Amino acid sequence: MKNASSLVLTPNELLSYIEYLRKHLIHIGLIYGFNHVQTIEASQELDFFIFEYQKIISLSNNSA
Repeated sequence: MKNASSLVLTPNELLSYIEYLRKHLIHIGLIYGFNHVQTIEASQELDFFIFEYQKIISLSNNSA
């Protein structure tokens, strides 16, 4: 089993994942439309990870 620290993304890895989610959201939105449940779920997932990234950056700026 992996330890907890190996499951955490670095800020750069998180940014890469956010970019992947952004492209996925655009793709899903163009296929299903912007009001489709899959598009909304993809948008919410992207929002979650953007918020997590902002928290990480804020914490690192406050501790510097």
